[in-house]
Amino acid sequence: METILVMHLAAAGAAVGLGIGILFMRRGTSRHRWLGRLWVAAMAVTALSSFGIRGIGGVGGGEGSGGMQLSWLHVLSSFVLVNLVLAARAIRQGRVASHRRRMLGLYAGLVIAGVAAVAVPGRLLNRALVQLWHHDAKLAQARADCARVDPGQASTQPLPCPTRRSNES
Repeated sequence: METILVMHLAAAGAAVGLGIGILFMRRGTSRHRWLGRLWVAAMAVTALSSFGIRGIGGVGGGEGSGGMQLSWLHVLSSFVLVNLVLAARAIRQGRVASHRRRMLGLYAGLVIAGVAAVAVPGRLLNRALVQLWHHDAKLAQARADCARVDPGQASTQPLPCPTRRSNES
């Protein structure tokens, strides 16, 4: 998996986790502010790293474009970056309701985008999870088949029974 994609997924995962924590903590505290800053940083990395993810379908990518294809996801990333700035500015100006609306909207968008990345067939995360699911199902079936081998037959015709190695993912 490409480094930019790993960075994107790690930042998005951190943003989801931090967001859950922030949603359930008391607002306005020092802890809320510091975790909020970390969340903004994770969201910014998520949005910025999306511009390095190419080939997901869209406009561009023709000769002379450097292979860059823009899609609606890049428009969404731009929207996220703008709203992160506007939400930070709102709280600095004391407009708590505006800050809250923007941050909740950004968090909802993050969760919806994550669900879509996993659930929509053909997306990379969906394909990876399906492949993992099928691999684990085949592995479980092979182990079950080994467990059903007749003890007398096992000594004359040993079957290679699969085991999960530490380098499998």
